[in-house]
Amino acid sequence: MTSYEFEKAAKNAVVDALARRGIEAGVQDLEFVWFCHIIGNKKCLIWGECMANLYAEVTYVAYSNMMYVDLYQKMDHREIHGYDLNFDVAVDK
Repeated sequence: MTSYEFEKAAKNAVVDALARRGIEAGVQDLEFVWFCHIIGNKKCLIWGECMANLYAEVTYVAYSNMMYVDLYQKMDHREIHGYDLNFDVAVDK
């Protein structure tokens, strides 16, 4: 499967997953946010405005020729400036 074929199949799979949740979307409404191809396996994150606070993770496993679609909901988002990063290691006693 080429990367372009994966993109088409992944977006179609997400459209189907959203339809099962009652969310109308077309492939033109979805964008690849992140994509990785390693040793024949492919994974991507897909989001579109129609998904609101949901995003989709799509994985294609080459050896089994299977695609998996997971929908996640963003629960939290916060900004941490570089000068506020905490590099201390918490040690449980």
